[in-house]
Parts: sequence; structure tokens; C-alpha cells
Amino acid sequence: MGMDTGQKEMRKLMKFMAFAGILLFALLMLPVLSLSFVNRASGDDYGYGALTRAAWMSSHSLPAVIGAACQTVRNYYGGWQGTWFSVFAFSLQPEVFHDGAYVIVAFLMVFLWCGSTFYLFRQILCRGFKVERWSCLFITVCFLIISMEFVPSPKSSIFWYNGCAHYMLPFTMGQMAAAWLLRYCEEYRKRYLFGIIVLMTLLGGANYQAALFILIIACYVMLSAWLYRKERKILLLAVPILMELAGLVISMKAPGNKMRAGEDFGFSVLDAVKTIALSFLYGIRDIGTYFGERPLIFTGLLFLFLVFLLLCCACGEIYRLKYPGWLAAMLFCLYSAMQAPAIYAGVEVSRGVLNTNFQVFLLTVSGILFMTAQRLAERLRSRWGEAAGRKAFRVVIAPGLVICLLSAVLWRSSIRISTSYVSLVYITSGQAADYKEQMELQTKLMEEEGVQDVVLPFINDVQGPLMHMPVTGDKAAWTNTVTQEFYGKNSVTAIERQEWMERYADKIN
Repeated sequence: MGMDTGQKEMRKLMKFMAFAGILLFALLMLPVLSLSFVNRASGDDYGYGALTRAAWMSSHSLPAVIGAACQTVRNYYGGWQGTWFSVFAFSLQPEVFHDGAYVIVAFLMVFLWCGSTFYLFRQILCRGFKVERWSCLFITVCFLIISMEFVPSPKSSIFWYNGCAHYMLPFTMGQMAAAWLLRYCEEYRKRYLFGIIVLMTLLGGANYQAALFILIIACYVMLSAWLYRKERKILLLAVPILMELAGLVISMKAPGNKMRAGEDFGFSVLDAVKTIALSFLYGIRDIGTYFGERPLIFTGLLFLFLVFLLLCCACGEIYRLKYPGWLAAMLFCLYSAMQAPAIYAGVEVSRGVLNTNFQVFLLTVSGILFMTAQRLAERLRSRWGEAAGRKAFRVVIAPGLVICLLSAVLWRSSIRISTSYVSLVYITSGQAADYKEQMELQTKLMEEEGVQDVVLPFINDVQGPLMHMPVTGDKAAWTNTVTQEFYGKNSVTAIERQEWMERYADKIN
């Protein structure tokens, strides 16, 4: 069937909005990606990459590097943490291979973030709900702008390899696996099942949030498909579920976990029940925190809801869910479950954990908003018929857009903590150029032949959106020891910059 006049107009509008959204997104990413040329390894990057760098420098052999990466996993499995896939990824940080290779980190993470989100949204909106492709593209770009600009820690989502490898990489793998799970339910092709098995097995050795995220989705998909279709092939999803659980058991049984979390680390039924209850409370608390710290997020979500509503009113052929209330409840449970690993462990969480909480919040709330828009559109269509799209725009959507504009003006201070703004300020202030110069000097000194006891000038440890763990004046400090091990030195220490200039000025040129 051909499109009617309203649908053609909607397609033209969404096509224009999609191009406008892509242009805005590209402009916002300019300062972010510009910092990739300043970005450098630091701290944990050096610690996990020491053996692999030594293997590469001595042999320039990838098999030797892989062997060193496996040895790194063994060392940390027994002495610090059991997340075997994450540690393996840590050991392959770019500066293992070249001191200028860290430039790829931001580009790689933005690509994975955008690519997995586009793929997931295409699967859900285009294939699942039969949304027109330009509308899907515009919605995805809007979603990415909200998520990238207001993610709690750009360091652990874009710039810092170690943090990205532990949180962002597994999250993007989870999004890809979720899309393949839905695709498998449509076609039951072996290639999707194979991809799901690989990703879920690896996620069993990654951070617990990402593992829990895709495990819950896999159980949701398998149970729903079995209840509604009774197709036996869906039961094959038990294979990746069991593989991930096996990976998690291996991760949780690591002796290093007790070294890190204490002798009390282990499973307790009572603690598990308390964790489930607290997860819902903490999830609600975090929503309040988002509103208090980054209120522009809700301006963006309101705008997304208005786009959903316009789309659902104008395009009556969009697939309708039978039980949206149940699905909304399941999505809220999925979001709340992301709180569970940190609550159960009872330890201070990193910013990467907050990133995952935020990213899953945006995914789940967007799904709930879409279903809400569908139900509202059904009522408007039953009342106004074919004119629902135009009347909805005048009565609901246009006033909503005015509210979006007013709230954006009211909450404009949130822009100051956005990823692009923070990156731009770091560049225009001259700090980025200064940091690049200092790190180039540090690398030159650390790679100087014939010098085993290296003295560095202090570097400011406040580096905007970048991660930097500075070498200190204490040779025994953790950052000092991992830096010396990475570069194969006997010792490294830092002194005041002015003092260093007086003693070692000849080393600058």
C-alpha cells in the first residue's frame, strides 16, 4: 500500500529533522573527538599493560602479546579481580603498541556507542514496530545526544581506555546482543545465535552490570517468545544464558575478589533479598538525582515523547503491543537491577557504574515513553480519526514544544556540565595543549635509553574530561610503580616543575 498525504509529509519532516539532528550531533562531537589527539594512557592503563608492552617491544609478535595478556589475566585473577574478559581487554590498551596510539580510544568508543545504539534502535523501531527509517534515525540521534552529553562520567565512557573497556565496551556488546536476541526470535538463524553465544560468554567475564543487563533481557525474550509462540528453537537461547552464567561463576570464584573486597565477599540469601528491595529504592533515588543535577535530560526526554506521539498519531500502521503495562514494569525492573551489583558488594562504586545506571535508565524510560505515546495516540485517533496527527500537533505537541523551549532556557546551566561544553572549555582554556606538551615530555623522558631512574616534573592531576593519574614524589606510590613497570625502569619519581626545569632544562629539546 502507498503512503497517504499525511504519511508523506511526516516522512519529509522526519528526513529533514534527521539531517538536522546528524549535523547538530556532529558539531557537538567536534570538541570531544578533538581531545582524542591530546588523550594519553595513565595509571591503570600502565598497570594492566606492562606485560603486553614488554612482549610487544621484545618481539613485535601478536601471539606473544596475546600470551602476555593471558598471563595478565592469571595474575589479576589470583591477586585482584576475577573479571577475566575485562582484564584481557585492559592489557591490550593502545599504548602497548605505540606511544601515540591512544588517539584511537575516543574515536573507537564513540563509534561503538553510536553503532550499537543505531543497530538496537533499528531492530526495535524499524523491524519491530515498523517505524519509517528516517523517523528511526532522528529518534536515535536525539537519544544519543541526550546520553552522550549528560553521561555522568565522560572519562569512563569515551576517553579513559581502562574505564571504557570495563564499562562502555561491555554495554555496547550488551546492546548488540539484545538486538540479535530480538532478531533471532524473528528468523531463528544460527548466525545470530552464534553471535549471542559469543557476546554473552564474554560478558560473563566483564563487569557485573553488563552481564546482568543482557542476562535479564535474554530471559525476558526467551520466556516471552516461548509463551506466545511455543517455538522450540527459542529454547536454544538457554545455551548462551548457561555460557554466561558459567563465565560469571568463574569470575565470582576468583581468589582475587576476596583480596579486593575482603574475606566476607560471597553469596548470602539474606543479602540477596535485601539487595533486590534496595535496588528499586536506589533506582528511584537516582532518577531524582538526574533531575536535580542534569534537568535538561528531562527536557530531552519530553521532546522524545512528543516525537513518539506525533509519529504514532500520524502513522497508524505502527505495531501495537498487547501488554504494554507488563512490559513497562519489566523495563523498570531491568533498570532497577543495575543497582544490584554495587549494593550487594557494599563498596564504593566507580563513575563507570553510574554511567551504566544512566544509560540503562535512558533506554528503559525511552521504551516506556514510546508505549505511553502509543496508548495516547490510540485514544486521539479514536476521537479525531484521520485528522489525529494535525490536531494532536496543535493541541498537545505544539504546547509541549513550548514547554521544552522554556525548560531549556530555565535549565540552561546544565549545559555547563555537558560533555561537549566541558571538552570545549578544556580546549579553549589552553589546558589541553599544555597537557599534551607535558605528556609528550613525560613520554620522552620515560623512553630515554640508558636512564633507569627517571625524574619527572609534576603534572596537574585535574585534566577536565580526561583521565590522568599523576606520578607522585613517592617512588613507592602505586602510580609510580605501574608507570616504571610499563616502561621497564627501575624507579620513577616526580618533583616540582620549577625545580625540574632548573636541574634538567637540557632535556626539553
